Amino acid sequence: MDRIEKLQSKKEIKIIACYDSSFAGWLEKHHCDALLVGDSLGIFVKGDISTKGVILDDMLYHTKAVKSGTKSILIISDMPRNTFNTKRIALKNASKLIEAGADMVKIEGDIEIYPIIEHLAQHGIKVCGHIGFTPQTIDKPKKKYDPKVFLGKAKCIEASGASLIVLSMMGEEVDYLITKNLHIPTISFRSSNNCNGSVEILHDLLGIGSSSYPFKKNKLQQHAHSPEQLINSFLKKS
Repeated sequence: MDRIEKLQSKKEIKIIACYDSSFAGWLEKHHCDALLVGDSLGIFVKGDISTKGVILDDMLYHTKAVKSGTKSILIISDMPRNTFNTKRIALKNASKLIEAGADMVKIEGDIEIYPIIEHLAQHGIKVCGHIGFTPQTIDKPKKKYDPKVFLGKAKCIEASGASLIVLSMMGEEVDYLITKNLHIPTISFRSSNNCNGSVEILHDLLGIGSSSYPFKKNKLQQHAHSPEQLINSFLKKS
């Protein structure tokens, strides 16, 4: 069983976004299931107001850094905006992220990314989809997402060959319907507990987020007394 199959088999998947070697090694020792090198580094590391300015070189640099601090944990790297506009460009850039240390790439979007996911999968590159609130193209999450519409999108992403899918800030009803009807794991980002797992951003768990961070605060911060307790509270399996 490879790392991706092992992750898919877990009952409750816990993923944390981090961007450097030291934290990556620490999180691996504390039994995090996978690490996401997210384009959220545009906000937390570069100090931008969004993820839209992140480029491939940023992702390559931080993917290499995260990889250097770990031994066997699965690493997922975001494909930044405008790095997967065509099949050829997507394959070229995804291959670079894999060479830098990623086991899987994550791509935001729906209809426009179905052929991209299929193309990458055909070339042996594992893909994590991402629907709902997609910061590369949307400034704020919607108040309501149509469950049936997004179920259709999720099914298409699965059929295209994705191994995981992030459901971002869509809510309990949508998460439940998608998770119930998909065969690949669903990962909640600030959405609900109805998914197969969840992903959080390290800086936000530690309460050191940017003032331009567009997401709501993490509830775990209300009950923990130290940074380590915050992270362990998230990683603790229910």
